[in-house]
Amino acid sequence: MVKHYLFTDDIIKSLSPLESFIIKSLKPNKKYSSQTVYNLVNKNKKVSRSSIPVILDRLYKKGILTRETETARGGIRFIYRLQLNIEKFERSVVENTVNSLIKRFGEKAIVYFNESVTKQKRK
Repeated sequence: MVKHYLFTDDIIKSLSPLESFIIKSLKPNKKYSSQTVYNLVNKNKKVSRSSIPVILDRLYKKGILTRETETARGGIRFIYRLQLNIEKFERSVVENTVNSLIKRFGEKAIVYFNESVTKQKRK
């Protein structure tokens, strides 16, 4: 596994264990298909083949991977590459946190957010 200069400990800690393992296993600027990532991961951890595309999609949505399409046997596949987009990553962390708080606390969380924003504007 490679330690990446792209990823701080805070970023690594905010990921699931499998997400963290995957990004630590990938080399910057190298392209990876889901199959290649599966082969890399499966050497050390027993993971179902179908979980890899799901995890790669999550990492893409968080801004940790870029994605492009490529024509392959049987159709089109995604090719991933490490490339942290800090703004997109931070937004996804905040969005997931806020959504989980609203789901858990409902109206109380929304009221608190509104009060907190109002206090911040006064400062």
